[in-house]
Amino acid sequence: MGRRMPNVIIVIPTYWTWSSQRPDGPVEAVYDHPTPLDGESTLPRLLESLGAPGGPEFGVLILTAVTHPELEKASAGRVASLIAPFRAQHPIAQATEADAAAIRRRRPSLAAHVQMRNYAGVRNLQLLLAHALGAEVIVALDDDETVAPDYIQTALHFVGREHAGEPVMGVAGFYLDAEGNVMLPERPRTGNIFLDKSAIMNDSTRALQATPGRLVPTPVALGGNMIFHRDLFTRVGFDPGITRGEDIDYLINARLSGHRFWLDKELLITHRPPEAYGAHPYAKLAQDVCRFVYEREKLRLASMDPAQFDPYPGRFLCNDLESHALAALQAQATPQAMARFGSPQQVVATAARRAREASPRYLEFADRWPNLMETVGQDAELRERILARFEQPARA
Repeated sequence: MGRRMPNVIIVIPTYWTWSSQRPDGPVEAVYDHPTPLDGESTLPRLLESLGAPGGPEFGVLILTAVTHPELEKASAGRVASLIAPFRAQHPIAQATEADAAAIRRRRPSLAAHVQMRNYAGVRNLQLLLAHALGAEVIVALDDDETVAPDYIQTALHFVGREHAGEPVMGVAGFYLDAEGNVMLPERPRTGNIFLDKSAIMNDSTRALQATPGRLVPTPVALGGNMIFHRDLFTRVGFDPGITRGEDIDYLINARLSGHRFWLDKELLITHRPPEAYGAHPYAKLAQDVCRFVYEREKLRLASMDPAQFDPYPGRFLCNDLESHALAALQAQATPQAMARFGSPQQVVATAARRAREASPRYLEFADRWPNLMETVGQDAELRERILARFEQPARA
C-alpha cells in the first residue's frame, strides 16, 4: 500500500433499504433509519465534518449493511460514489457482507456468527476489520451524525490511559440533537416502561451529569459515540444473539469480563436522524422487547444484578418486563403491523423462548472471540484485501 495506515480507525456503518419505487420490499434485517437506494444519504454530511485539518491521523472504514441481500450490490455502488469525493482528505474505504463471508470461509470454526445481518453483526465487523488493519483504537460513529472539529482529539484523550487507578479501555459520550439538547423529548409519563423509555433514558443522563468529574463510570453507552481500545475489543465482542441495543449489551459484556466502561462528558456528537426513513415503530418496539427479555436472561445466567445498570437499562430488566411489553405492544398494534411482525402475545412469547434458547450461547461466543481476533489479526491475506480498498475505488 502506498501510504501508512493510521492506528486510529473510524468505522461508520451505513444502512440501506429498498427504493421509494418499492417501499414494501422484503426485509430480513430491521434498522432504525435505513436509507432508500434513491434517497438522500446523511453519510456525506458526517464525512464533511471529519474533514477539519490538523489533529491526529485516522482512517475511515464504511460498513455497508442492507435490509435484504438483494440490495447488496446496488448499495455498495451507491456508497462507493458517496465516499469517492473524500478520498483526498483521509484514507477511506468500504466493506460489505462479502468481507464477512470471506472471514467465515477462512475461519469457519470461529466465525459462524460473523455476518452483516443485524446490529450486532455489523458492530462485530466494525471491530474485526479494523483489527485486521492494525487499529489500536476504534472510533465508532453512525452515518446520521456530525462531529466537532476537535472530536478525534477528545475521543483519544482518555482511552488507553489510567484514571482513578483503573485502565480506560472503553469510552462513551453523549448525543446532542440538532438544537444542541442532550435530553430526549419526553411525553407525560404513563407508568409503562416502554412508553416512558425516553424519560427513563433521560433519568440516566441526569444521573451521569450530576456525577462529579469529566470522566465517570456509566451503565449506558450509545453505539454511534463509542471508543474501543485494542485491549478491550480483542477480548470482548458484540453478542450475536442481541437484535437491538447492541451498544448497551456490549457494555454489559465488558462488565462480565471485568472491564468498566466510562463516559466522557465532553465527548459529544450531534445526532440528526432522517425521520422520514424510520423503521416501523411496532417493529422497533418488538425488537426492544426481544432485546430486553434476552438481556435479562443473560444477566440471570451470569448472576449479575440488573440494579447496577439503573435507571437505564436496569429498569427494563426487572421481573415485570413482560407485562409492560404486552401493554405497550397492544397500544401500538395495527392489523398491518401484526400481520407483518406478529401479535403482541406472539412477540412476547417468541422473545421469552428465544432468550431461553439463545442466551447460553453467548458464553461459547465469548470464549471464541479472543481466538477469532487473534487469527484475524494475523491474517495477512485479509489485511491486504481491506488495505487494497483504500487505494482503489470502493467496491463490494
